[in-house]
Amino acid sequence: RLSITDECNFKCSYCLPDGYQRTHQKQFLSENEIKNLINAFAELGTTKVRITGGEPSLRKDFPDIISQIANRKSIKKVTTTTNGFNLSKNAKKWFDAGLTAINVSVDSLDANTFNLITGKNIFDKVMEGVEASVAAGFEQVKVNSVLMKGLNDNDLNTFLHWIKTHPMQLRFIELMQTDDNSEF
Repeated sequence: RLSITDECNFKCSYCLPDGYQRTHQKQFLSENEIKNLINAFAELGTTKVRITGGEPSLRKDFPDIISQIANRKSIKKVTTTTNGFNLSKNAKKWFDAGLTAINVSVDSLDANTFNLITGKNIFDKVMEGVEASVAAGFEQVKVNSVLMKGLNDNDLNTFLHWIKTHPMQLRFIELMQTDDNSEF
């Protein structure tokens, strides 16, 4: 896992309910630092790199970072986890840069619940991004969902029905405990 930013543009109720609050001077890993890390990983036998954040696609140089990692011959798989905010317009560009697989966080298939969880009224845009990922040709498209009691746990059957007709994987992931989400 290579975290390239701690910033996120969503306000997910279980992760950043008050939105991203920078507590330090903005400082990202430079492309040269990323190159050095990837070279070190590769020399130690790493063959898969997952680009994470925050939301990695908030970096304007995200396609360049993907390409830099993918161009290392010993790295066979380059993946990312995204909230899907920029996915519909960038899926093909990221694929062409060398991204081989993608995970998209979708915590509800109901637009209102999605908005309630993420603080963003962009459910349709994110779902267009999921479809664009399949169309781009990724070897693997995964949809990640965190089911939370009393919030979206009733979406389980909707997800199971939805995945039957879509060429992707669905994963229900465990809620990561933070100081802000003990009620879930």
